[in-house]
Amino acid sequence: MKIALIKGDGIGIDVSDATVEVVDAALARAGAQPLEYDEIRAGAGCFAESGQDIEPDGEARAGAADAIFLGAIGLPSVRHADGTEISPHLRLRDRFGLYAGVRPVKAYPNAPQRLADPRAAGIDMVILRESTEGLFYSAAAHGRSDIRGDEEVRDTLRITRATTEKLHRFAFRLAEKRKERGKPGRVTCVDTDEIEQPHFSILCYS
Repeated sequence: MKIALIKGDGIGIDVSDATVEVVDAALARAGAQPLEYDEIRAGAGCFAESGQDIEPDGEARAGAADAIFLGAIGLPSVRHADGTEISPHLRLRDRFGLYAGVRPVKAYPNAPQRLADPRAAGIDMVILRESTEGLFYSAAAHGRSDIRGDEEVRDTLRITRATTEKLHRFAFRLAEKRKERGKPGRVTCVDTDEIEQPHFSILCYS
């Protein structure tokens, strides 16, 4: 398998290097075929050096890979001329329809418990966050905002039936699989109204 490796910026590079080392060691231990990495330069550092937030052929190479491994992107001191963040990862999500952000949350017996409530020791859930719509739609590509001179700007919060249904089907399939493993398989839909990036999430609780 070919993996598009986008290390990103700052700690993203450190995390990417450590992750590749762990994955390679695990594959070798299991006797599996090693992965082929195609490292693609992208992020705020790339923008600062070249004026582009990703290599000229980077998006096409990412799309041709079997999977994309993405490190954290962004540096506080590097912005577009209009003050917005350098975010090629949002454009990649938009272009390739990477709609489901899957975030497992689990408490492990030997790990420190940061929450005082004893019920925290039983936390085992998956948060699914829609990753292409809401205000991600206008953040993913320049030119989608409705700019009216220097007096007003409007961002489009786009939510479509097609993407919403895809995410919900994903959530219920995941809940079914968790239920087969003895978990309750309950799905809760939460519509958050954050100031920065309104979006909706689906939580699959244990």
